[in-house]
Amino acid sequence: MLVKGKHQQLEIVLGPNWRSIVIWSPNPTATGRSGQGGQSDPNFIAFEPMAGITDAMNLAHKGLYKELQSIPPSGTWDASFWIKPSGF
Repeated sequence: MLVKGKHQQLEIVLGPNWRSIVIWSPNPTATGRSGQGGQSDPNFIAFEPMAGITDAMNLAHKGLYKELQSIPPSGTWDASFWIKPSGF
């Protein structure tokens, strides 16, 4: 995926074990907890790679989501993602 500004951009590449990603940015006009004086930073954006879609466990239990991943006892799970900035 790609997020572009006027001159800058961030390219986010997910490895094969990631199933989805959440992108979040606060409302720049709302009062929040981040930034000085309780104001949200309008230049803030967050990326959260996810091993499953939102509510994956409940949807899998209902038979609606077939890609739920699990790790056996003493097992491991490896995944990578890359953030490629440019134009800064």
